[in-house]
Amino acid sequence: MRYLSFFLSFFLLFPLSAHAQREAEVSGKYVYVVSENDNITLKDAKRKCLELAKAAAIRDEFGEMITSDVIDSSVETNGESASSYFWENTVARAKGDWLGDTEKPQMDIKYEDGKLIFTAEVKGRVREIIQSKIDLKWEIMKDGADQKKVASIFESGERAYVSFRSPADGYVAIYLIVGDDKTQCLLPYPKDIDGRFEVKGGRDYMFFDKEENPQAKHITMTTKRRLEDNQLVIIYSPNPFVKCNDTGGDKQHLSSLNTHDFQKWLLKCQREDRDMVVNKKWIKIYQKKN
Repeated sequence: MRYLSFFLSFFLLFPLSAHAQREAEVSGKYVYVVSENDNITLKDAKRKCLELAKAAAIRDEFGEMITSDVIDSSVETNGESASSYFWENTVARAKGDWLGDTEKPQMDIKYEDGKLIFTAEVKGRVREIIQSKIDLKWEIMKDGADQKKVASIFESGERAYVSFRSPADGYVAIYLIVGDDKTQCLLPYPKDIDGRFEVKGGRDYMFFDKEENPQAKHITMTTKRRLEDNQLVIIYSPNPFVKCNDTGGDKQHLSSLNTHDFQKWLLKCQREDRDMVVNKKWIKIYQKKN
């Protein structure tokens, strides 16, 4: 009877292990050529090349096609017109998640025949997506003439909001990466002392709007530079999770932590919770010409 019990347990557990999410260490390389007619900044071209190198690594490991969304946006700063291409969620929407770098990405740039040639090489750990993840509906917003409008570009001093809806009950956290050395916690709000923000499926939320939630904290996009890139990270899971262990802020300052520590915390969360969804969008903040 003991042997029968063993074999029954084996065959019951086998389908679970056969469909478990695979993790692997991968490497990828991508060459991105920018001609003289391409209107893209050096920084955005480097970012795009790195993301496509990660996408190539995932495709080679899991045999899936990679798709990307492209938003073409422009802004005028100090009388100069600039146009940038944002490649959002290139990896997150693939059939695999880029969990983190195992080695520092390498980038080579050379000028040849009137073209800039970017070559990115990446090494990291990835996890296969074997089931459809929850589809979140969310946008970054700012105040418009009559109502809030979708935005990816902010003048320094403008307020930002996030519209959000999920199809199922769960928990949400929102972070703003403002540089290599600092990440700010936007949600949960400071008054959410349990470190969680619960949402109901099918309900529309407008985060950082005191008219909707008196507990909300206003979020203002600021920069001392002519033009600055920030990244907004939204984290959702149907399973309870607590925000990372950051340093508390005050009325003027948000809770924050080192970006490297934030990435380590996020990687740990993703490994422990396969239902977790992580989406990212870029924001440009500029100083208006006086």
